[in-house]
Amino acid sequence: MSSPSKASVIRRLIADWTSYRSSIEPEAERHLRLSRDLYQVRNPGLNGSPPLSSWPQHLLDPDDEIMACVEHYFLARAWIGTGRLPAWEMRALSSIYNVGKLLGVTPRHNPDKPVTPPSQLQRSFQMEGVIAGKSDRAKASLRAPLVKSPPTY
Repeated sequence: MSSPSKASVIRRLIADWTSYRSSIEPEAERHLRLSRDLYQVRNPGLNGSPPLSSWPQHLLDPDDEIMACVEHYFLARAWIGTGRLPAWEMRALSSIYNVGKLLGVTPRHNPDKPVTPPSQLQRSFQMEGVIAGKSDRAKASLRAPLVKSPPTY
């Protein structure tokens, strides 16, 4: 039997993380919390982030590319869904971030861990987060700014 594709694992993890924080309302706040949770998962011990053992194991995958996709999905969804950034700017920032990875100039959040290599999978899930965030923003009757300085992450 073949193993599930990375995309199917990512989709399962997105669903599992969403369920894990389902009590947080409004929905946009849930996605902000999830993006922070996933940052901590990917950076255990950094700035007080808890160890991986403190998280439910079904929410984790040993493949850092998979976890990066889940984190970036929720980050894009949160920033767009809350109106913190317009979708066009998130797409542009994502492109710049990925080019920076290719050139080796993207700064590390964690000095002990390199950024994940750029991949089409990460880009795809970032863009899915943007699309979902636009829907979230519309449901919440929020307007996005024309342009805005990116939030600190």
